[in-house]
Amino acid sequence: MTIETLHQKFIHKLPGETAQERMSPQPKYVEGKEGIHQGHPINSAVMMLLVPYQGDLAIPFIKRTNAGKYHGGQMALPGGKSEPGDGNSLNTALRECEEEIGVPPKEVTVIGKLSDVYIPLSNFNITPFVGTIPEMPNFVLSKNEVEKVIIIPLKDLLDDKNKTSQVLYRQEQKIIAPGYKIGENFIWGATAMMISELEAMVKNEQ
Repeated sequence: MTIETLHQKFIHKLPGETAQERMSPQPKYVEGKEGIHQGHPINSAVMMLLVPYQGDLAIPFIKRTNAGKYHGGQMALPGGKSEPGDGNSLNTALRECEEEIGVPPKEVTVIGKLSDVYIPLSNFNITPFVGTIPEMPNFVLSKNEVEKVIIIPLKDLLDDKNKTSQVLYRQEQKIIAPGYKIGENFIWGATAMMISELEAMVKNEQ
């Protein structure tokens, strides 16, 4: 898969929820729990970067520190809540990418946008963007938010043998979380749903 080929796929209709649902935790809603349905969704955005890695492409994920209320310690993409000065979701994703892992917006070429993902627990509506950079950056981490960056080859995310499910507990609620298990890293939740849509595009499920 080349950047040019993937860029062309954004011309077509996105796979959307059909692809996302394959990696959606069950149950989705934890009725009566803190964080559910708290007014209007909070707009946020993330940046899925494709970087050159060992002759192929890879995605830098972040492992969040345990400081976050809902998503602490999880594998994620660089991103966060929109701020008034951002103007739009793309600017949010670019700003957060620089703040969290030190990649300046001017170095990122955005090739497309995936379908939004809503997280009931935190009431976040996330807009994922896909971007590229010409070479592996020197990551500079936001120590309060990011524990480390983990580079995962795209081919590993596309390999069905790396898909699994785990039983997790969120606010005392048992959930079944499908995801991607690569080495010691388990990617699940909204991030896995975004990867699932990208996978569907790569595998021509549009």
